[in-house]
Amino acid sequence: MTTSSIDKLCEINDPYTYNPERDALFVEAVKENYAFQLEKQPFIRYLANQRHFHIDRLKTIADIADIPPLFVGIMKINTFCNFEENDIQMVLTSSGTKGQKTQSFFDAASLNRLSSLALKCFHACGWTSDVPAHFFVMGYNIEEAKNLGTSWSNNQLLSLAPNKSVNWTILKDDKGEFNFDYAYWARKVIELSEDAPIRLTGFPAFMSQLAYEIQRIKPGFKVKEGSFITGGGGWKNHKGNVLTHQEFGALMEESMGISTACIRDIFGMAEHGIPYCSCSAGHYHIPVYSRLLIRDPLSLAVMPDETEGLMNLISPYNMAQPNLSVLATDLAIIKENCSCGIQGKYISSIRRGGISKNRGCAIAAQEILNKSQGGKS
Repeated sequence: MTTSSIDKLCEINDPYTYNPERDALFVEAVKENYAFQLEKQPFIRYLANQRHFHIDRLKTIADIADIPPLFVGIMKINTFCNFEENDIQMVLTSSGTKGQKTQSFFDAASLNRLSSLALKCFHACGWTSDVPAHFFVMGYNIEEAKNLGTSWSNNQLLSLAPNKSVNWTILKDDKGEFNFDYAYWARKVIELSEDAPIRLTGFPAFMSQLAYEIQRIKPGFKVKEGSFITGGGGWKNHKGNVLTHQEFGALMEESMGISTACIRDIFGMAEHGIPYCSCSAGHYHIPVYSRLLIRDPLSLAVMPDETEGLMNLISPYNMAQPNLSVLATDLAIIKENCSCGIQGKYISSIRRGGISKNRGCAIAAQEILNKSQGGKS
């Protein structure tokens, strides 16, 4: 198994600088990964034969569009793993429709590559600071949900600044059920903000409930300068209603004094792994470690920029499972030259596709939030 090009790609320190040499390196990394998947996975060989695709056709960056993608729904009902259990470093799960789960497998090398490249993305997007902060994680306590993808992602975000304290806010009660005591955590935010900046990470819906409670008990409250929000799971309020980035920012500005420029978000998929970090303009930037194609929902033909279609996410970092090229049900639009100044292409909009509502981690979390309010939204 050769991974020299994959390793070199994931070692790039400036993740949003594109050039022909990096495109060529990406192609070589994709070939290394795809050759291994063809050897290990009969279903990948079947897809290649069905589409009359051969690895020798991978010569330029445009050729990666010819790789037959693996539909994300297949990963929810089939376990794909290329290694023996002893060689797997971590398995993350994400809930799906009707109890289906996506299992994400990582060998040690693939996990190290993902951890390293994610931190580079966070830093390049301006998320990091040397100022110690109190972290409030609007997510499941990793000690009680260590194999849940969102908990692992939130745990990574704790490296964005030195930790003065770490507060996981979705905790198990005496009955073993997860709960969110928003009144307690609102008081805790107010208390600890006197000492240092605060950082909120995790589900925005929980941050919304926290913000309304803070407004109720301490109108005019302001956190220290340097406070920051990193959301994940979609901009929603405590009732599950969709908010725009600007509406969410206005709520946080009014309730805590955190400006919209200090509120960021991650788009990601358990089946893919790469973090797409938002900038000060609210756009999700595509790093050199991956490529994102937009496909016509019917023909699967690649569509031009600024046209909405299905997302096809491609990255070669993970050798443990065949998620090199994944076709999602999400609909997106790709644009270029963001006003924030970060180079390359970015995702300007994302919306859910399909006819059924996946019961993912964010939806399960919303049910906890409904319970904490004593009713349903």
